[in-house]
Amino acid sequence: MSSPASVNLLDPVTAVYTLGPEGTFSDEAARLFQHQPDLIRYSSTFAEALLEVRQDPLKAAVVPIENSVAGTVAQVQDALVSMDLEILAEVSLPITYSLLASADPERIQDCYTHSQAFEQTSRWIAQNIPKVRPQFTRSNIDSGLQFLEKVELGQNPFAAIVPVSFALKYPQYLFAENIQDYKNNTTRFLLVKNRGENQQYDFNRKKTALFVEFQEDRPGLLYRMLSVFNLFGINLCRLESRPSKSTPWMYDFYVDFYNIQESEACLDVLRTSKFNYKILGSYDVHPSAS
Repeated sequence: MSSPASVNLLDPVTAVYTLGPEGTFSDEAARLFQHQPDLIRYSSTFAEALLEVRQDPLKAAVVPIENSVAGTVAQVQDALVSMDLEILAEVSLPITYSLLASADPERIQDCYTHSQAFEQTSRWIAQNIPKVRPQFTRSNIDSGLQFLEKVELGQNPFAAIVPVSFALKYPQYLFAENIQDYKNNTTRFLLVKNRGENQQYDFNRKKTALFVEFQEDRPGLLYRMLSVFNLFGINLCRLESRPSKSTPWMYDFYVDFYNIQESEACLDVLRTSKFNYKILGSYDVHPSAS
């Protein structure tokens, strides 16, 4: 397989968009691909970052696609298809959280948190501050900034779920560290861009991602699709269904697999077997900083 460093993934990209502000996990992932911080642009939402990419072929985005505990980031997964984006690479990062509190947690009723952070710490929250009301924010850093703003204004007791790196800057408010429910909590991030015309894919890369759309609903259809991969000895590393956006109560499938020499031949057979699919990318897994 080719090395991620063997090609310039960002050529000729001029800007990389990711969820801001500076210091988010998405920002950390983006910096593994783009080593020039002045070329990283921050958005308020994942959708905003992806829209920037959709509108300009010289832009790329780094967005989360899946968490090892909470599962798929559905809005990003669906956008890969609806916005016709291509996956260039992926990277995984360990995700750790701390709790900041302006008073004894027993007095706290409101907690600033990103929805993903709340989901990944839900058991800890239920055991330690069960009556807290989540106040959802745009990012984990935004949670911390809103917390600090309330502290400065001297308002009622509240808390915030923030990255450990952010919490270490404010030890006077640090109540608990590593509050994620599972210590191996990890998120996969994708580097994506607008799909070019007549796109060619390199199946020497480590993985390929597919979107498979079924045209009918009948017994054995999923088995038939999987049997094609089994025929070529291809190892699937992800299989997930999502509601069809065109037909209620029909489902589409996202399939990720590890490339082997027969990957292209397998896809040819899948096509002749009358399965309608789109290649979302054939790409390498970038080494993380940890």
